[in-house]
Amino acid sequence: MIRWGTYRVVFLVGSLAIKLPRPKHFSAGMRCNRWERETWQVWRPVFGWENLCPVLAADPLGLVLFMPRAQQPVSQAEAHDALHPDYYPGVDAETKAANFGRLGSAVLVLDYGLPDEDDVQQRRSYLGEHRKRLSRGGY
Repeated sequence: MIRWGTYRVVFLVGSLAIKLPRPKHFSAGMRCNRWERETWQVWRPVFGWENLCPVLAADPLGLVLFMPRAQQPVSQAEAHDALHPDYYPGVDAETKAANFGRLGSAVLVLDYGLPDEDDVQQRRSYLGEHRKRLSRGGY
């Protein structure tokens, strides 16, 4: 099965979701893959975000990203309930039920990529400052 997003195409093969950049938006699709990889590897362990779908493997360039295949659809209410003020992407972010899925009993964010370089830089800076405050003992 194939799912077409704005920036990436997702191949659902067995128990895997394989995300590739769409040719039309290749750079933005690569950036989405790189940001999901960075978020999973760097920021999730710092902040303890339990609501992100795991990145099983991803190349550093952003050409391909592997996640477990989640069950969909999830209701808008379930998607909203999966968010917590301390969890990514945060309660102030747009919550589209299509960006969420179920792995076992957990409802997780499936799409947390950022296509815009400025957004990536701003988010990275914000998270870096947030991490520094946490390491100094909080707010």
